[in-house]
Amino acid sequence: MCHGCCGYDDYGSDSDLTDLDTDTDESLEDSSQCSDYSSLQSEAPYEDGAGDYSGETCDEQPATKRARTDEGTVTETAAAKKRSDKRKQSLGLIVTVPIDILLEIFSHLEPVDLLHLFRTNKSFHEVLSANNAVWKAARANRGGVPDCMPGMSEAEWANLLFGRDDSHCQECGKKGIFSMDFGIRRRMCPLCLNENLVCNKSFPFDFPEYDPIIMDLIPSTDYGGDDHDHYDLDVSYCKFFRIRDVENMAKELEAYLKPGAEQALEDFKQSRKKYVNLGASKHAAVCGAWSDNDDSRRLLCARELRDENSLLFQARLVDLGHDAKDVARMFELHHYGVLDKELTDARWKRLIPKVERKLAALQEEWRLKKQIDTSNKRKSCLLDMYDKYAQPFPQATIPPPEEFLKLCDVTEFINSPPTGDEESDIQLCSAFAERIPELRVEYMHKIKLELTRLLVLSTDVVQGATALQSHGIDDPDDMLMQLATSIFQCTGARFPLITWDTAQYHRCSVQSWTSTSSCTFFISQRGVAAACSLLSLIGLDAQTTTAATMDDLQCRFFCSNCPPKPENGGSYKFVMNWRQGVFHYVEKQDQSHTEPRWESLSVAQFQVIQSMRAPEYPGGARQVWRCNKCEVYHSNLTKKAIVIRHCRNSHGVTTPAIGIDFSYDQGIVDKPPPPTKFFITPQTHIPSTIHKTQKSKPPTTSTYRCQHCGGLHRTFSLEGVKQHIKAKHKIDYPSQGADFCKVK
Repeated sequence: MCHGCCGYDDYGSDSDLTDLDTDTDESLEDSSQCSDYSSLQSEAPYEDGAGDYSGETCDEQPATKRARTDEGTVTETAAAKKRSDKRKQSLGLIVTVPIDILLEIFSHLEPVDLLHLFRTNKSFHEVLSANNAVWKAARANRGGVPDCMPGMSEAEWANLLFGRDDSHCQECGKKGIFSMDFGIRRRMCPLCLNENLVCNKSFPFDFPEYDPIIMDLIPSTDYGGDDHDHYDLDVSYCKFFRIRDVENMAKELEAYLKPGAEQALEDFKQSRKKYVNLGASKHAAVCGAWSDNDDSRRLLCARELRDENSLLFQARLVDLGHDAKDVARMFELHHYGVLDKELTDARWKRLIPKVERKLAALQEEWRLKKQIDTSNKRKSCLLDMYDKYAQPFPQATIPPPEEFLKLCDVTEFINSPPTGDEESDIQLCSAFAERIPELRVEYMHKIKLELTRLLVLSTDVVQGATALQSHGIDDPDDMLMQLATSIFQCTGARFPLITWDTAQYHRCSVQSWTSTSSCTFFISQRGVAAACSLLSLIGLDAQTTTAATMDDLQCRFFCSNCPPKPENGGSYKFVMNWRQGVFHYVEKQDQSHTEPRWESLSVAQFQVIQSMRAPEYPGGARQVWRCNKCEVYHSNLTKKAIVIRHCRNSHGVTTPAIGIDFSYDQGIVDKPPPPTKFFITPQTHIPSTIHKTQKSKPPTTSTYRCQHCGGLHRTFSLEGVKQHIKAKHKIDYPSQGADFCKVK
């Protein structure tokens, strides 16, 4: 098969600038293969009265066209007519050249050039049709072009190999079909191959009325397309025949099916077999091999021409003042099919403006891409710097990173043009670090002001705030924020936030570090009602009493709305401090808690509660603890014992103190400890806490308990608890308070 003797594109796809070359002149299309004689196709007139090239010259000139009189001056018309006559005279003189000289000139051309001359006018058409030797010489000049196929003229053979007019399917007329099957001497699209070919193995089924000898009398091909009817056959042993050839041969054989024509029929069959086996088949194989070699040669030449033209184009663009790096990048990343042809002056003039526009579009595309990459790198650098600054602080006290990126000068820096120096960008990013503390202060001031306005506008909390409301609220009120009745809630949480000290550390459960919005607060009406009722019970003023005052009083209460609960033969109620009471009433939103009602403990009951050991809160086993001296456990919270050990080993603190050397994340632990059970009616039977199979131990005088163990019943002597902590918890120098505590 011939895979595109003309118009074959080794890239297999349209180039980026296929619209650059709008020239439709055939002489330009085939400039890589044609000589200068190809211009005759578009310039020489197609004359009906040209000479017959019998050896005599012809002095008759073509008739002059009538001059246009509708527009233009007389001088312009005359000048145009003169130029036209001169052009026609110069081209017309070629027919006066003796025929032997013309044939000698033609013998130095290639088949594609002769094909163009063959189509120029009738005179050349007749001369070239009658001189096969010229075509043979042209094939030799082209280099190894096979001889003309039997039954085909030289002009038809050249057109089949090199012509552009016939680059279409010869069955349906579809354009762009350059590949040719030399076996059946046809160009056919894949669809027509499937519809117009028959396999030798399916011949008896498709043509039961025909003699199978027909397959020996007509040309065949080894390629049958993607015919779905042959998917189950071994195509390596298949031959495919053109259906029309089968039908035509059947008609020829019918002419011999008459009495007395047996010998003529036999002679016809033998001649056809000889033609098919010795002529057509071998010639098709030779043509196929030549086509493959010629395609490789053409592709190599096309690549060399493209590379040469690319260098010429780059040099021309650089001479015009374009950046050499941009020009080189343009030709490295894109393939331009227009460079596969000869760059004439006319094509230069057409292509240069279009290529310059393409280069400008690519430069803008590269600029935008570089700007995006630079902005992303700057943003990433700023976020890393912001994250390092934010690590020592509770997350809720630091504005979201997007708030920092929205600062005017920060946004301007991110979107500024690239400097080309990464170190300079890093230094500029570091310069914004001094803005972060200011941003944090502004952020906390904003939230504090928002909460102040909520309190002022809430008549249940503040009375007599008319002056503040009428003059506007421009600054937070710290005293107002510390009142015991300053209780808030967040839209993402169901529990109350008591005073500014708790609200400032609140981190909403639906809010992440990368969130672009802050929490939305509102006044907790049930929380305020609970606090006011507790203050009224102990006789304190709701407008002046602070949360710290209530904490110092250490008052304990029963909820009067909750009945005693039975357990082990007795009954108990929960004892709560005032914070626990507020949480209790906010969370208990059932019918029994329509209004807050409380009962104070008696002196005896309060003494019993005081004698009870309060459990550690938050527990040491919870992973909410962090070191206040470094960043190791800031984002990676861990257990209390691990943080204490870290403070000792890494920072040399012998006795780490909570709140100073280490602390817990108040954004996670934002609820008070659970209330304490108080049995109003004593229990009649207390279940044993010792397993039945465990042997009873003799009484001991141990009075110390390990702070790192979760158990509450195992006690030690002073020396025993130290040995225990050394052996189990790997602490060489345990201290009282941090590692163990005294029970009594």
